[in-house]
Amino acid sequence: MIPLTLDLEASASILGYEPEVLLHSLERGEIRGIKLDGQWRMSVFVLAEILGTSVESLLEFLEDYFLAEKIEEVRDDEFFEPEEGRKVYESFLKEAP
Repeated sequence: MIPLTLDLEASASILGYEPEVLLHSLERGEIRGIKLDGQWRMSVFVLAEILGTSVESLLEFLEDYFLAEKIEEVRDDEFFEPEEGRKVYESFLKEAP
């Protein structure tokens, strides 16, 4: 299952804030968050609302962003086979609900 909350650092990055600034806003109740095991997390629903977008659009953006990061990690890897990577990615897409 896809997690529907993100940690403080990821949430801050998405919103364009420093984590400390977001933490203060969460602690003051200016922004809704969830505190689990002493760690703040933010719902993708709240993040989408703050950004004025749909949850679907936010999740699509995050998927594309993290896929691009993974591609960058292997761009110069001499053992990486692009066609094999495409097959693996396509298999993940087929498994997704």
